[in-house]
Amino acid sequence: MVRCAILFIFATQIREYMKRLYILSLFLVSLLALSAQPQMSFDRQASNLGTVLWANPATTTFTVTNTGNAPLEISDVEVSCACMVADWPKAPIAPGESGQILAVFDAKALGHFYKEVEIRSNASTEPVYLQMEGKVVSSASDLVEVAGYDVEMGEVKLDKEAILFNGVKRGEEPVVEISMLNTSRAPFEPILMHLPDYLQVTAIPQRIAAGRNGKLRVKLLTDKLHDTGLTQTSVYLSRYFGDKVSVDNEISVMVMLAPGGSTANAPALELSSKEVVIPAKKPKGKGVLFIRNAGSSALKIDRLQLLSPGLSVTLPKRELQPGEIIKMKVTADLAKLRSSGRQPRMLMVTNDPNHSIETITIKIE
Repeated sequence: MVRCAILFIFATQIREYMKRLYILSLFLVSLLALSAQPQMSFDRQASNLGTVLWANPATTTFTVTNTGNAPLEISDVEVSCACMVADWPKAPIAPGESGQILAVFDAKALGHFYKEVEIRSNASTEPVYLQMEGKVVSSASDLVEVAGYDVEMGEVKLDKEAILFNGVKRGEEPVVEISMLNTSRAPFEPILMHLPDYLQVTAIPQRIAAGRNGKLRVKLLTDKLHDTGLTQTSVYLSRYFGDKVSVDNEISVMVMLAPGGSTANAPALELSSKEVVIPAKKPKGKGVLFIRNAGSSALKIDRLQLLSPGLSVTLPKRELQPGEIIKMKVTADLAKLRSSGRQPRMLMVTNDPNHSIETITIKIE
């Protein structure tokens, strides 16, 4: 009898232990289910499309990354008007992976616009809103005047002649956009020739009709750059089939890959202005710019790149001690500047981690 009683007590204790273990496992499963949640992070919440041409659809791409620990499912994307359409990833986005939400705006009215894209997902019960804004104009001539297409490459006009990635860090993938206008009577496909492997280009649209505008989205892949500091090259815009490489279609590319670590006690570049004014009284005009080191260590001017023919620069020295000021002299051959048809500019490359590349504009008065 005593033995049976002991066995009964032991069996009862085992059942109680198993019951508690079952309850604990249910609690742990529930806790894991609660902690496993997707999370949406966007590369930007708003996109300024600038000036767009009426009846010329403008496209914006938002990159969404799942920064949570469970698959992200985008259930629906709604746009704020019938003048927009959107596309989004239909398959779940795994943790750490990214997808793209594409929004296309086809203007139905002139003037300023503000539109929203509503994103619903399993990351939250509340929607997330992305914004698009800009200005719609009626003709290509209005677009040139408002949007600032001051770089001429034959019958293609661009808003910039240099691609600058300033102070980026390893692992980042910044994007620079080049807007362009096709003033010819035939469509063309914008292609960048001599493209290095650390640049990735997307043309929007792939084919620009006559009298229409588009853009090139140039993405920098920093993981493909071997060294920190300055990397410089040139790419060339193909304007028609069989176009060749020349100074007429050259676009300079400069990348300043910032080193890691603290920027304490760093040098600090300070310019009297980012514009050098040169009077047009003589064939060769002259202007000045004052440079000051407002930091705590020596400021080094590593390079001055003149982006326009007919420019020359004189510097008394290229290394400034803290608090030191020097005067840079700029001489311009006005005939060469005017014949180039481009906005005269120069780039200053320094060891200031916050202003490693500065653009200086030359203004002819």
